[in-house]
Amino acid sequence: MPAAEQQGRSAAGGDDIWIPSVCKMCGNACGILVHRVNGIVVKIEGNPDNPHNFGKLCAKGHSAVMALYDPRRLRSCLIRTNPKKGPGQDPGWREISWEQAMVEVAARLRQIKTEDPRKVMFVNGITEIEMSRDVGAAFGAAFGTPNYTTGVSFGTHTRVSFLNTGSMHSEPDLEYCRLLILFGSQKGSISGHDTMKSAMGMANARERGMKLVVFDPLCSPTASKADEWIPLVPGTDGAVALSLLHVLINELGNMDKAFLAEQSNAPYLVGPTGRYLRHAQSGKPLVWDQATGSARAYDDPGVAAPALAGDFDVGGQTCRPALELLRAHVAQFPPERVETISTVPAQTLRRLAREFGATAQVGATVQIGGARMPFRPVCSFADSRGSTCHTQGVWTGTAIQLLNVMVGAVDVPGGAISTSIVGPGERLRIGGTPDGMIVFRGGRPGGEAQYPGPRPRAPETVELHELFPIGKQPRPMLGLALLDFPELIPYRVELLIILGSNVVMSGADPKRVIQALEKIPFVVALGDRWDETLECADLVIPTAQGLERLDFPVNRLEGWVTGRHWYFTARLPAAEPPPDVRHTVDIFLEWAARIGLTADVNERLNQQLGLSEREILEGGRRYTNREIVERRMRSMFGADHDLGWFHKNGLVAWERKLSERYPRGVLKLPRLPVYFPDILDRGQELREVLDRLGLEWDLSSYRALPVWHGCWSHRSRRPDHLFVVNYKLPFQTSTTTQYNPWLTELSKRHPKALYVTLNREAARRRGIADGDEIELVGVNGHSARGRARLSECVHPDVAAIASCFGHWSRGHPADSDNGVNFNSFVPLDIRGMEMLSGDYDHCALVTVQKLP
Repeated sequence: MPAAEQQGRSAAGGDDIWIPSVCKMCGNACGILVHRVNGIVVKIEGNPDNPHNFGKLCAKGHSAVMALYDPRRLRSCLIRTNPKKGPGQDPGWREISWEQAMVEVAARLRQIKTEDPRKVMFVNGITEIEMSRDVGAAFGAAFGTPNYTTGVSFGTHTRVSFLNTGSMHSEPDLEYCRLLILFGSQKGSISGHDTMKSAMGMANARERGMKLVVFDPLCSPTASKADEWIPLVPGTDGAVALSLLHVLINELGNMDKAFLAEQSNAPYLVGPTGRYLRHAQSGKPLVWDQATGSARAYDDPGVAAPALAGDFDVGGQTCRPALELLRAHVAQFPPERVETISTVPAQTLRRLAREFGATAQVGATVQIGGARMPFRPVCSFADSRGSTCHTQGVWTGTAIQLLNVMVGAVDVPGGAISTSIVGPGERLRIGGTPDGMIVFRGGRPGGEAQYPGPRPRAPETVELHELFPIGKQPRPMLGLALLDFPELIPYRVELLIILGSNVVMSGADPKRVIQALEKIPFVVALGDRWDETLECADLVIPTAQGLERLDFPVNRLEGWVTGRHWYFTARLPAAEPPPDVRHTVDIFLEWAARIGLTADVNERLNQQLGLSEREILEGGRRYTNREIVERRMRSMFGADHDLGWFHKNGLVAWERKLSERYPRGVLKLPRLPVYFPDILDRGQELREVLDRLGLEWDLSSYRALPVWHGCWSHRSRRPDHLFVVNYKLPFQTSTTTQYNPWLTELSKRHPKALYVTLNREAARRRGIADGDEIELVGVNGHSARGRARLSECVHPDVAAIASCFGHWSRGHPADSDNGVNFNSFVPLDIRGMEMLSGDYDHCALVTVQKLP
């Protein structure tokens, strides 16, 4: 039923209406219809008018009603009386009024701003990503702190995508793809990005005949539906991808040479130092023109046939095209060697490389909507937490993406599609460097820096951003810097404000994270439900629950949009929050008013939000979240598109142009990299900075080509160790939904959710039978008890743990969570940092034994 029709229903003596809104049970923002009767939400359904999910909704979305009416939810501000923090500690909460909480925080902010604004830090989680992030970033900048951060601990894939395509994310073109190879991804099983649309797209593609191959240590829900599941040793995906590249371009010679010559830096000449050779006058990279037998600037219109192979002499320097260096490099990974590393048979690697190259149909075209475009119906794909969450994760993801680049399967029908390089109206969100290379230009407040990033320097930020010049904000360094490198922070953090992020449980080694939080005199945590981070805070401020919030626009157009439509959706409240509960934006605006920052925040929001002249925020006038949202609606779509219009319609949507769906099929874009000399420069600069600081961090990843030499776990594993891997469930979201009673029941009924999955033969050698109680002991000293579930569908060297169970917050129902917490086995140590991206390696090793 259309939203407008559903809005119109009413009942005598009360309301009986359907409200178009957006789910907030994960970060995917599916469109929903909320049924409210007499002021009570009684049902939630998918909104068929929303092209993000076309009316489909997962179990998490349906269960949001239980989150809204959870009797344990936060309803008042609380201040801690017990200074001891962690599992088993009673915080001794004392309830205080909203006014008292605001006075407490404002006084601390005012004092810190006078002393040193850097002493306050804001940590923004993935549950606060719409207007909250914009206003939070504006507040942090107005306050003068460099410590406003947003992100996750295990998110290497976004840096991979920015580095390789200029986009925050990429997705397989499921509409036209004929061979999809997934590396550690659960794409299509209601997890990861764009969940519902991907699930529908995957099902339709498989029915159409697309072949699905999955590399994964575990036969995940996605792998169980694949044509081929290939188990491998955790963390060896990079070696596998490099081997596939070797077979494809060295043994088979299967490449889209025209694409590589015209749309990549493959022909750029590289000298003995690993840097480009450059034109004497223009400074532009040189290519070798085979037609004239001379070196010329890459963009010289007279270049007729740029060489992709060979050795050349230019000005007395021996040089080779970048592609030739890549070919020589990947030759180090023949299938026979990689079989000993990954356990993937050499013949399997050769067969898949052959199938990938043949299915790519290099040279083929297709006509869609009257336009003739290249047709490359193959995609090699890595998602978030999985193949790329290792110490060479950026290079693993790059090797996986280079398979697509080699055959020209990037941003054309059938291939890997960049989701955020072209916006509505063909507005480019990328640009070109002086060397002609693609670079992200979209701008994200509190988000990733632009590649290649700023030059390294002595740290000023708590998370030591300055020491990660290629990456984004290094969230794991929050704990590591406070515990292991406090001397690098040129001040003492006095106040930490956490917004919608369970930083204790969502990263490595929660116990060490708690120790880090104890280093900060006062921690304020905002949230709509209890979790371990709130339980370790000194002051808790409740925020509006998802069904009580007004947010716009919600679907993250700067990050990922796939399919045929653009859409701007409003999250409309279906219920009023309790008296002392506010929207996060209104909390920030309250603090700004109390410490005299309103005018500065308004000015920054005018710039960030792109408000029209008529809707611009005025000087020192104080606004509410509702007022800012409505001004943004009218700025984007005209005066008639006010809050009333969105209450009636829910969203604005229209079809995307072909150039917006398949940018390289239609538009002329900057070149893609197959060689990365800027990383060499940043590595050399970083080494100089680290030497001055007396640090000997491992910078072996700072190379110009993808490397793989294994993680710490591969080098230190004993014969009795098992790798532990983590996998997602379609009805749980990271650390945020395990409290929900409906989802708890699903977990209890699921055959593996609350169990530790072991390979049947590996279990037999340890004397373990199905259902036995077992103990897992990590190399970091953490131990946990669980139940064994035996299966042939897991690699013999692996124990698999689902989701993020093992919660200990007193706010969780006592019987809601009997699973094992994976993150607790991941050691928090500098050796686990992905030094390019600033993310973390989720390697973990355990011993497993049967309990009597």
